[in-house]
Amino acid sequence: MSKTNTTSQFRIVGQLESFVIKKGDKIKYLRLKVEEREYWLKIPKKLRPEIPLTMVPGTWLEIEGNREFKKSKGFFQLEASQIKLLPNPDIPYAVIVSEPESNPVGKILVCQKSSCWKRGGKSVYQRLEQELEQQGLGDRVKVKLTGCLKQCKKGPSLVIMPHKARYGQVKPGQVQELLTKHFNP
Repeated sequence: MSKTNTTSQFRIVGQLESFVIKKGDKIKYLRLKVEEREYWLKIPKKLRPEIPLTMVPGTWLEIEGNREFKKSKGFFQLEASQIKLLPNPDIPYAVIVSEPESNPVGKILVCQKSSCWKRGGKSVYQRLEQELEQQGLGDRVKVKLTGCLKQCKKGPSLVIMPHKARYGQVKPGQVQELLTKHFNP
């Protein structure tokens, strides 16, 4: 299986949710909300000094950059090349300028450790498998059982990739809504 990555351009207009800061004061990612989705955008070192740390959640931004599909990991990485502050946009949106050649594979990571499993993780896992087949997503989205996701008190827990969306206390009845939100535009 090839591990080559597919790259395309993107443009996103949305509201700042927060910064992801590593090693003290270095902004590694911006979390941006576009309608009901959240995107994590990697900030290259050369852009970091240009970002005012005084920006508050809710600030409207337009971000352009490169979207690279990491086949080995099964998700897209968004890296910003340009960030603009917007006073009042018309509507939030996300645009992929050129589509990748292959259809990306999403993953849903489900905790199978005892705490999550006892709280209904097995039922959620079974419902995920059923719904993926019913919605015709079985070939695009894979469910993977994992070790502890460090959310034991919020079990059952799962993470939806490539969005890196974390969910806790998931009920089998919520599965259809989650799949529609993340994998059906």
